[in-house]
Amino acid sequence: MNEFVRRESEKRCDLHKGHESQRVLSPDYNYVGMLGEWEFGKLVGLFPDFSEKPGGDNGADFTIKLSFTVDVKTARRAYNLIHEQGKPFADIYVLAEYKDDDDSIMLIGWEWGYCLRNAPTKDFGYGVINHYISREKLRDINELMERMI
Repeated sequence: MNEFVRRESEKRCDLHKGHESQRVLSPDYNYVGMLGEWEFGKLVGLFPDFSEKPGGDNGADFTIKLSFTVDVKTARRAYNLIHEQGKPFADIYVLAEYKDDDDSIMLIGWEWGYCLRNAPTKDFGYGVINHYISREKLRDINELMERMI
């Protein structure tokens, strides 16, 4: 299935080439992010929306029970759940970590968007100010699953 996600990520990369919002911060960043969406989708029984959206997804990857929007944030070193200051917020954020050695994803935890919106901000070295919450302070992913039942 990862090859399907890789092909879709290459399409997304081509679609957003040259867009101001597209910051290449790590190799295969579209693939890593979309694989995180795929893994969360498997967990909740939803297929990620990989359709072409030239204007982006407005900050949400999924809509779950009670119409909550969910944005999955995936990183190779997922120390913090981060969201760029000034961008629209989803209702729920999920942090996922990508492992290069076996091309896998681990869902770390989650938090409400309003909590992330009120979290401290920091520049993590790329000139982008992000709200952030340490992975140790995130809610257990199983709690989110229980809320969806």
